[in-house]
Amino acid sequence: QGIVGNLSSGKSALVHRYLTGTYVQEESPEGGRFKKEIVVDGQSYLLLIRDEGGPPELQFAAWVDAVVFVFSLEDEISFQTVYNYYLRLCSYRSTAEVPMVLVGTQDAISATNPRVIDDSRARKLSNDLKRCTYYETCATYGLNVERVFQDVAQKVVALRKKQQLSIGPCKSLPNSPSHSSVSAASIPSVHINQATNGSGAFSDYSSSVPSTPSISQRELRIETIAASNTPTPIRKQSKRRSNIFTSRKGADPEREKKVPECKADSIGSGRAIPIKQGILLKRSGKSLNKEWKKKYVTLCDNGVLTYHPSLHDYMQNVHGKEIDLLRTTVKVPGKRLPRATTATAPSASPKTNGLAKERSSMQFPGGPEQDESFEFIIVSLTGQTWLFEASTSEERELWVQAIESQILASLQGCESSKNKARLGSQSDALALQTVRTARGNSFCVDCDAPNPDWASLNLGSLMCIECSGIHRNLGTHLSRVRSLDLDDWPGELIMVMTAIGNALANAVWEGAVEGYQKPGPENSREEKERWIRAKYEQKLFLAALPHSDVPLGQQLLRAVVEDDVRLVVTLLAHGTKEEVNETYGDGDGRTALHLSSAMANVVFTQLLIWVRRNPSLTPVPARFLAPVPSPLAEPRCPGSGPPFRSPSSGPLPLAELWSPSSSHPAPC
Repeated sequence: QGIVGNLSSGKSALVHRYLTGTYVQEESPEGGRFKKEIVVDGQSYLLLIRDEGGPPELQFAAWVDAVVFVFSLEDEISFQTVYNYYLRLCSYRSTAEVPMVLVGTQDAISATNPRVIDDSRARKLSNDLKRCTYYETCATYGLNVERVFQDVAQKVVALRKKQQLSIGPCKSLPNSPSHSSVSAASIPSVHINQATNGSGAFSDYSSSVPSTPSISQRELRIETIAASNTPTPIRKQSKRRSNIFTSRKGADPEREKKVPECKADSIGSGRAIPIKQGILLKRSGKSLNKEWKKKYVTLCDNGVLTYHPSLHDYMQNVHGKEIDLLRTTVKVPGKRLPRATTATAPSASPKTNGLAKERSSMQFPGGPEQDESFEFIIVSLTGQTWLFEASTSEERELWVQAIESQILASLQGCESSKNKARLGSQSDALALQTVRTARGNSFCVDCDAPNPDWASLNLGSLMCIECSGIHRNLGTHLSRVRSLDLDDWPGELIMVMTAIGNALANAVWEGAVEGYQKPGPENSREEKERWIRAKYEQKLFLAALPHSDVPLGQQLLRAVVEDDVRLVVTLLAHGTKEEVNETYGDGDGRTALHLSSAMANVVFTQLLIWVRRNPSLTPVPARFLAPVPSPLAEPRCPGSGPPFRSPSSGPLPLAELWSPSSSHPAPC
């Protein structure tokens, strides 16, 4: 079994309680490897437990037969971390064959430290994780602790038996009166802490069970773990020694002699444990020095990427530079990230949701593969860039995936101070409730999952957490994702969300959906992604424009003046940049954005700013504008004034609104 969760989840106390029956409050940042003999359906098994010190990595995903996700019921960050770890595990391995259990720990709950994750949120997360049983435990007095591990073991044994029946009889050990095997290719029992390659990576977790073999003893895991493949780095030699099991007498002196050899790779005391590290090339952005230089790069689970001139500098913790990934993005030059759809029109077959699958790999014509550079760029909101190069394409993909995961974790774990101060505000809660109760907002806009709590601002719709992750990959030019619970919600954004809603959004974006089968909550992420990309990226289901001889740009101007929300949303979905920015007439210079600002229409103004506004346009005449207390969080053309007229001042008369202005301020 693999146990994952962040440092505040209480997973170490859970494992310690199960193995010893006692409670230890200290959390082990380096995790641990343990074993225990258990009985399932009358048979004896050796249960191997791996308390992972960080996020799940590739080797961990290949090793586990089952995963226990742990979070603390009084810690919001640990709750958000669970889904991030689940997505990371899914990127390495299909979870259809991996039994999973979600555990909420009550250890830290007290009168001064109340519960913040209610039962409904926890059970919703267990539904999002698919086939995941939910337990609440308390390691202090043992509530449900034994039950969690026994349930996981039973699921693994049942899955093994099912697989055996599907593949037929398998090999077994030589005839023996005392042993039989579950594995299809049985080998003698090995300890999980056995190290190869002369490394002592697991030596601090030395433990054993009685050497006398039990009748029909079987192992849930029988693989030997090589220390070189361990996803967590080799840790300092002063870490605590587990006293859960009796030590072996007469320990191997040769192995003890080799332990100091690991010291050169150990991590200094008090430093964060990297989830990924290695040598990368980095090119300086300075004009006088643009040569590639080797850097030792580390990525930690606190969302910080650090690079040093050498491994020695990293060990000495000198000359390091940090990149906070919270306000950055990562890009691969000249290459689009893999996705689950193609640009070709899909067939109408309901078996594949009417969408064709894309090839798993992309082939590029041209020069040989060895001439390709394996670069990736980290770009900050301020425009600062860091250019790195890996040695292989596979290594680059691993770095990009790891960085993207930390960017997402940082965004989801970042709760603004303003939001914390507003938690007790009843008016804010009522405002968000109006968004939740808007027509169609009880279900996800893309898969109909109940109670969605993520939003797409420019689409005006609500979605589930899984679909929100797919929307993030579309890019902000197609979908601007925000959490109802974790993010700030200014009044103008509330107005946009309540004016549109899922019902109107789907009337536009799924207006021509006949012949295609929409995915449901039970469908896989890949099927949902194919649907979402076809819906918003390829616009395959977009409702047709109303028949008119008037150009689209002029229709948009008229729809803004007539306050027709559905028509404006439809025209913006169909329109090009030039059509959206079309002016009222020759010599007038006013666009739909100018008209909506003059009419004090907050919803249309915000939508038009999001939809490829041209900053070189003539600014809105000052006589049409008045200050507003809450300006839009969007950069504006200098000197153009506030983005819309104050609602309290009322709209301008139509006669004045449509009259050409005699003069305009100078363009930006």
